[in-house]
Amino acid sequence: MVSHSTPAHPIAAELLDRIAQLRTDADLMDGYARRLLATAAALNGRIAAPEWSRPTLARQAAACRTTARQLRLAAEALLTQSGPGRSRPRRRTAAPAVLPATGSK
Repeated sequence: MVSHSTPAHPIAAELLDRIAQLRTDADLMDGYARRLLATAAALNGRIAAPEWSRPTLARQAAACRTTARQLRLAAEALLTQSGPGRSRPRRRTAAPAVLPATGSK
């Protein structure tokens, strides 16, 4: 008796690149969230900081973390859809998270 099995095809390079890019973007979003929270903490106790700034920064950080989680889920879904037994793509080296300077004096 001959058994039929699905041939193990490697994941297309484009798909692996896309998965790696999604994971890299998720890491960047986590970096942005950390920077936003650090900025909010730095503003704590400063008289000149507007009252709304810390809660706004915290909400923006939460949005960044949500986006990072969604990007990782999308990468996992692509990997899952590519078939069983596939190798995990490596993350790309992320560019440093750069937020615009806040002109404080």
